[in-house]
Amino acid sequence: MEVIPGIHSVPGTRVSRIYLIEDEELTLVDTGMPWSAERVFKYIESIGRRPDELSRILMTHNHPDHTGSARNISRRSGAQVVAHRRDAAYRGGAYSISYMSRFKPPNVPLPFLRHTPVHRLLVESEVIPVAGGLRVIHTPGHTPGSVCYLLEREGLLFSGDTIFSDHGRVSRSMPFPGSDMTQYRQSLERLADMRFDILCGGHGSPLVGDASKMLRVLLEKKPQLPTWSEFIFKRMPARLLRRKRFSAED
Repeated sequence: MEVIPGIHSVPGTRVSRIYLIEDEELTLVDTGMPWSAERVFKYIESIGRRPDELSRILMTHNHPDHTGSARNISRRSGAQVVAHRRDAAYRGGAYSISYMSRFKPPNVPLPFLRHTPVHRLLVESEVIPVAGGLRVIHTPGHTPGSVCYLLEREGLLFSGDTIFSDHGRVSRSMPFPGSDMTQYRQSLERLADMRFDILCGGHGSPLVGDASKMLRVLLEKKPQLPTWSEFIFKRMPARLLRRKRFSAED
């Protein structure tokens, strides 16, 4: 599915979103769960491109629902995995990305324990040469190395789990082990000062139109960050009754 011309949301990966940027070369933003590789390759072929045209895989953060297929896709396509240093671990003379690395598990061939090699580390504010320029915005909080990618020409933000979008609204993420909510609040405020019309979040449906304005309104109306207790005891029961998809908040 094309969000706008040249920007695709890979279908069949709704647990967490995978985005494909179509240019002279192909770029992925996140890779979904460990079983998502085949869907990515089939989608690339369905739009008349080849998997070996994939040149880079941009990670928004190191949670396994976003990095799960990165190793497989990189190995089979030759694409480089790119991530922020603060979400990558250095061991054995090289960097790798794995959420479980914070717990120091062995590197064994199991989906959530295997480390994915990182070929290049991101630098704040660098512009990646794709689709007219994709700017790196370091947005720590959800994880130390969370980043967003701003496609400046189109006013489109790939936000990972820093901001969600669904049903014509924006919402914020919950704290996880390793989250820093003070940094997270600062990152949200920084994003709210930017201008972007389109939001491609890590979960939910892309939002087209007035995305940054919606974020500013959300922060003004609800300055307090969402909590798990509020979500479980207030939000979740109402959504189950209405059969609506889950997001962090209304």
